[in-house]
Amino acid sequence: MPQQPQQQTLQLQIPVSFEYGDWIRHAGVEQACNRLALWLVHGGRIWLTSPAMSGKTHLLNVLQQEHSRMGLIQVPLQSDTPAIALVDAWLRQLRDKAFWAVDVNAGNVPINIGQALFHLLERARDMHRPLLLSWRPADQNSGPPELMSRLKGTMEYLPAEEPDSDEALRAVLESVARSRQWDIQPAALDTMLQWLPRRLDVLVPALLHLESTSLADRKKRLSQSWIRERLQLL
Repeated sequence: MPQQPQQQTLQLQIPVSFEYGDWIRHAGVEQACNRLALWLVHGGRIWLTSPAMSGKTHLLNVLQQEHSRMGLIQVPLQSDTPAIALVDAWLRQLRDKAFWAVDVNAGNVPINIGQALFHLLERARDMHRPLLLSWRPADQNSGPPELMSRLKGTMEYLPAEEPDSDEALRAVLESVARSRQWDIQPAALDTMLQWLPRRLDVLVPALLHLESTSLADRKKRLSQSWIRERLQLL
């Protein structure tokens, strides 16, 4: 009998989505959630940060969807644009909003972006706009001096933490898989939590690696041995 042709996997780039129902509120972000709710009423100047990946970007996107008066800009760390041009572009996006939120990619910022953030903080103060800066530097003592002086001297420090329980970690990983339209089995998550450090910056990339390799191998169900073999290759 002729062999049936295998169904080909479509190589689709699924856009990143930040849905309200996918946000996992756990003990590590409880303080941040409560404070940001007050910020959206009373304002203020806040530096939202964390020692490791904690879902700050997801949280800010959820808030922006819920509150039309809040403007949100995303700041990648790779840009050759001069600082003044960056500030002008950001102000065009934020000027008509009552609350300004700036989400900076994790890592140490280059000089031009650091200067632009410094000037944006000054413009927000001059224009009496509440401002929230979300940023996790490589370490808390690095960064452009003028920016760090404003963050540490004039802004409220607001920490967010990683999930501190397997239940919360599992819920976050399920949310990430759901955003990828992947119905992952609970046993697969149990295996990951057993074999990997309980840190989101390890678990989330591992989850995405398992997704891509399972598609390549056409695996519908992930056995414990298969997962362990793939995780050892990371």
